[in-house]
Amino acid sequence: MNLHDNSKPEPADSDPAIRMLELELAQRRAALRTARSPYRAFRLASLFFLLAVIIGAALAFYFVFYSGGLDEIRARRESAPKATPAAHTP
Repeated sequence: MNLHDNSKPEPADSDPAIRMLELELAQRRAALRTARSPYRAFRLASLFFLLAVIIGAALAFYFVFYSGGLDEIRARRESAPKATPAAHTP
């Protein structure tokens, strides 16, 4: 209440305004969380797929280069019978 009429407005009670603002911000945060949830699942699935591809590539690299897989492939190729061209007599 303004007892001295000097045309200054009284300050408004800021408690209800702050509470309303906090409530509105909380509602916006909740709406953003629900809107982001489908994208989160998609990102998680793509991350697992990428991880599986990387692990598969690492296992293939290990098999081919470290465990002798390349040597086995070369040995199979060398042991296969080779066709010899027929001798051509003039």
